[in-house]
Amino acid sequence: MHPGQKAELRDGETIRAYLDELVRLKLPIQLWAIHDEDLPFTTRVERLSGNTFITAQTPPLQVGNVLKFAFLLDGRRFTATTEAMATGVFRVPTSISQGERREHLRADFRREAAAEVFAVERVSDSILGGRTLVGRLLDLSAEGLKLEVWELATLSGPAPPLKPGDRFAALTLTGLPYTPTLQCRGAVAHVTESPEGLAIGIHLEDLGEIDQKNLERMLEPRLPATFGQAFTKKRRKTDIADQVGAPTPTPIKVKPTEVVAAPVKPPLPTREELDRPSVTAIMKLRKIARKILVLCAAEGPGHAIAQSLRDDGFKQVFEVRSFMEAQALAKRQTFDLLVLDLRIGGHSGQDMVAALRKNRLLLETPIILGVDRRSATAVAAGDALGAVHLHERAETYEDLVPMLYSLLLKAIPQPTP
Repeated sequence: MHPGQKAELRDGETIRAYLDELVRLKLPIQLWAIHDEDLPFTTRVERLSGNTFITAQTPPLQVGNVLKFAFLLDGRRFTATTEAMATGVFRVPTSISQGERREHLRADFRREAAAEVFAVERVSDSILGGRTLVGRLLDLSAEGLKLEVWELATLSGPAPPLKPGDRFAALTLTGLPYTPTLQCRGAVAHVTESPEGLAIGIHLEDLGEIDQKNLERMLEPRLPATFGQAFTKKRRKTDIADQVGAPTPTPIKVKPTEVVAAPVKPPLPTREELDRPSVTAIMKLRKIARKILVLCAAEGPGHAIAQSLRDDGFKQVFEVRSFMEAQALAKRQTFDLLVLDLRIGGHSGQDMVAALRKNRLLLETPIILGVDRRSATAVAAGDALGAVHLHERAETYEDLVPMLYSLLLKAIPQPTP
């Protein structure tokens, strides 16, 4: 056995639990043929089915091929042997070897400090009012968060300073490792001004049940050990130390919260970005609010659009590869845009949308159809779908920007004084 590895796990339920975690967190796995050095590839587990697991994409494989696969989970490396049942379909392993634990996940997050907070003071019938807030996450616990304020603005005029008790009707936290976007209300708990800038603490309110479970699940293993000190729990009056005759406790000096990383200011815009509308807090919040469903092939034009949308600041981009995944998402929520590939894994994207609409899903959602080239078949499919745009693979994302911005970043009406 390789030095640093523990004994193999042979419990079937535990092994399936690991694979379920790979599906839920969408973590990459690496597969390679034991006697073929030319066959290493990286993919993702899409779902479990009986005694097999199905991956997003693989090169052509023969039935019976024996492969090794490995993945990282909570800082530990796992390896196992599997058998190809078909291309992209593999047998669930009977044992998994687990390597030594490493803290690289926390270290990576400490270096990148990628989580951002967006908040708006008032929301009424899609009209944003009051102050908007943009900042970088410094600390997080189950009770609240602390952030460095990057931008505090209003739709018109100077923004009044923040003070404890101020409330925000909509707060969005993005960029947490392996965790979906968290959305809730918030109330300012404390405000700290220093030469380094403005930092505030916000209590989280009305956090949904699923968001609450995600937060509790990822707090300890996913974030740096210095997190969780922004809102310590207060001692209750029923504590033994408060009873008559209890010994006087010795006061302990509280260690200040350690800053995860030095504040990182947003980079200056490049020449290409200057041609776009100015990036304001309102624009960022509008991008956060827009939900975009991308139904595409792994290497299709829709996949390239999805990646560019994320790079452009649209945070809620849901990329799926099959009709079943698209149906499950569309049943749970509405979408502002559907990006669709004409061909998806040998199936017709047009037929998939027709089936979704037959179930009364995505009926009013505008569609951008991604095609390899503008053929007569592609044009006919776009007309049948009522697509707002036909995007060829050779075209760049910048060609889409004017249409996307007019569709997704509509002007926000000014609130009535």
